Amino acid sequence: MIDRHRFEPARLLLGIGLLLVAVAHLERALGDDESLPLPVLLALPGVVLLVAAAVAVGTLMVRHSRRRRRDAEAPAETAPEPEFVSQTR
Repeated sequence: MIDRHRFEPARLLLGIGLLLVAVAHLERALGDDESLPLPVLLALPGVVLLVAAAVAVGTLMVRHSRRRRRDAEAPAETAPEPEFVSQTR
């Protein structure tokens, strides 16, 4: 059986972005004259990381707010009274 896991949009975006950066570098290596300039190519991985981090923070904020809303709507369960046990030595 397949284990279910949470969807992570930041990981998806990071993977697609880094694949596109690799394709851009490959184009430049193969001698395409219309490719991006080298400084732009060197800055792209950092930009992709920053965008993925922003998406990760946004995802985290949405998940926390949904969890907080769900917990507020759920009826509060009363905790059982703790039993006090006397400790004798």
